[in-house]
Amino acid sequence: MMNIHLLKKTFYKTLFPPRFGNKKIQDLYNFVSQNDSDAEYWTIDGQLQEFIEIIKNFDGADIQYFFERIGLWNSYYLVIISDKFLDSHVKANIRYDLGNIYAKIFLLYEDSDPYFLIDNLEIAVTMYDSKIDIATLIDLISKIELLHHKKLITRQQRNHNIQFINSLTDELSN
Repeated sequence: MMNIHLLKKTFYKTLFPPRFGNKKIQDLYNFVSQNDSDAEYWTIDGQLQEFIEIIKNFDGADIQYFFERIGLWNSYYLVIISDKFLDSHVKANIRYDLGNIYAKIFLLYEDSDPYFLIDNLEIAVTMYDSKIDIATLIDLISKIELLHHKKLITRQQRNHNIQFINSLTDELSN
């Protein structure tokens, strides 16, 4: 069954792309929207380097603004951004805890197609040696339980990720 509301929303965003009040966020949105068709082929001497140049100067206010306006983003663009966080070149050039940001994108990501993000949640958090606060960990467990309840992820995905999050919770309590 096709979701008419989602189709209308996607169509509207295509005709009238969002305008952000933050130049860095607008630049990121424009870049991803212009390069989304070949995102899997971004190279360090091409689009990946441009992506790094855009996000490496983000500060706390930019990141906060990104999350305040996350509803304006096409969910596919969020998947592209999250996927690029896992690139070793990005990790080497960015000073932020992108694993923590990845986890927060996962929390705010629409329920459809969650497997794009859940399968790499552990990788992102481990790669950046992320320091995730207890409230976010609780929210992650709740989201994973909800996705499993809605049958959007498998029991194996649920169990693995719950076990991983519990290990992070244990680390915080030590």
